[in-house]
Amino acid sequence: MVTSSRRLLLLTLAGLLVRLVFLLVEPATGPVADERTWTDWARVVSSERVGFSPFRTRMIFHPPLYPYFLAVPLAVFGTLEAAKWAQAIVATLLIPAVGRVGTMVFGARTGLVAAALAAFYPEVVWFSVHFWVENLFLVLLWWAFERLLAADEAGSRGAAILSGLLWGLAILARET
Repeated sequence: MVTSSRRLLLLTLAGLLVRLVFLLVEPATGPVADERTWTDWARVVSSERVGFSPFRTRMIFHPPLYPYFLAVPLAVFGTLEAAKWAQAIVATLLIPAVGRVGTMVFGARTGLVAAALAAFYPEVVWFSVHFWVENLFLVLLWWAFERLLAADEAGSRGAAILSGLLWGLAILARET
């Protein structure tokens, strides 16, 4: 018999595969709307002038985490295409978070259905390879919920602290 944890792992791997295949087969697109803001800030953050220093940038109206997230692969590989790959991988972490929250709150069957929806819902898959802050924000938000529920269930101070850290990072990714 396949355990619920193993099914969640398989769903997560299937979700990763779907995102990576989509990244490979999607026709080339350019940044639109907010994507331009995030990619422009990533270029500024990783530029020689700024060099990842928060004191050399004028980014005051947007939370800083996502531009820094995009800037790291841009600086290492020299292309924002590398950031798409990193983001597709990180966005996949939404699947086990949603599955675990669903399991803790409503039971194993609900957790697996919720994880499957997170893995294969077309809009979530599409977003995972585009420059939208929600990819990082949702992963942080759902893992914060998961750690909060785990802290409550086990009486774990460490899980509660990690939950708070994840909430803080989420607000640094998307302010609203």
